[in-house]
Amino acid sequence: MITYRHKLIIILSFLVAVSQLITGFIISKQSEQALDEKLHNMAQILTRNISSMTTKAFVSRDLATLYEQVRWAMQQKNVRFIKIVDLENKILMSETLSEVGSTYTSPAFNMEKLEQQEETHTHYKSDQQETVANFIEPVILGQETLGYVILGYSHAEITTAIAALQKKTLKTLLLGLIGAFIITVLIASMITKPLLKLEKTASRIAAGKFDLVKPEGKGHDEFNLLAQTIYTMAKRLESLVYNDPLTGIYNRLLLNIRLREELARSRRHKWPLAMLIADIDHFKNINDTYGHLVGDEMLVACSQILCKHIREEDCLARFGGEEFVILAPNMTEEHALQLAERIRSAIHNEHFVSTSSNKPIRMTISIGIAIYPDHAKDENELISKADKALYEAKYQGRNKVILSA
Repeated sequence: MITYRHKLIIILSFLVAVSQLITGFIISKQSEQALDEKLHNMAQILTRNISSMTTKAFVSRDLATLYEQVRWAMQQKNVRFIKIVDLENKILMSETLSEVGSTYTSPAFNMEKLEQQEETHTHYKSDQQETVANFIEPVILGQETLGYVILGYSHAEITTAIAALQKKTLKTLLLGLIGAFIITVLIASMITKPLLKLEKTASRIAAGKFDLVKPEGKGHDEFNLLAQTIYTMAKRLESLVYNDPLTGIYNRLLLNIRLREELARSRRHKWPLAMLIADIDHFKNINDTYGHLVGDEMLVACSQILCKHIREEDCLARFGGEEFVILAPNMTEEHALQLAERIRSAIHNEHFVSTSSNKPIRMTISIGIAIYPDHAKDENELISKADKALYEAKYQGRNKVILSA
């Protein structure tokens, strides 16, 4: 499955690759053009110098010196040939003396275009398949054109330099692409990491697991604000799902989860698990006498007393109606009986007062106790044994604590 992170990496990598390729192409072309212009300028200057020397040689009739100058020019890098021709294409001077007096013929040389000043240099492929530029400069004496200097300048150096430049550019592009890909992955990870955390958090919430870690940091970026909102929402949802709306203590759904967890922990650590089921005696009479609103107040008050007497690791839940359940991990029969007796005594001695009535209301409570593994081997049996002990307490006159047999 292609995730948002993968899509982001692909898009960013593609954009970086395109920009790198365009940049590399532009740099390569600009470098090629600059190198071409540099070498062409050198060849043009050399051709003009030979043209100037040819004019002087014609005036002084010193062809020997002109020949030495031609030979010197031939030693320059990339110079392939030098021809000095008159207006009838007769070769007046060449790097090869045997060519002097012959007619110069070349597909890259056109006298008519030269006379019309349409071109100063042309390119063509030599027999060795080498690109050669013909640089042509007129030999002028006063206002009269006596002939032309034709200098063949090879592009071999340009081709080699461009190939080396392209190779270097390609390596730079590859390194750049690798570096850009790494940076893209890091950037995508930085962007998507909070999203992945939020996705995991959402998955835990969807699975009913609300034991979330509160987001750290005081940043006000969108991801941090969203994480804070989801955490607040999760805690609110946890309260709605797992807490009794009247008393605020846990409901039966959470009790079932905690019961499975505590039983597994008791089996693993081989310690007892006490279950206390408490039921308010004659609670129907309170509802019938004072009304259901007062009955709700009594349930809240009773749950508050229960909360005061249990340990931090214990679990208190409303089992249904006027019944409450306490799960007490690692608690023996003796301590479970002591806890139940303290709760029973506290309820019995409390003078409950309703907000709608100044008359004190007296309540008592019956409690049944069952211990894992002494009385039960699994959660259903544990509930059943504690429930039977509760009914035994009711049967014996209520306001009693009974341990399962």
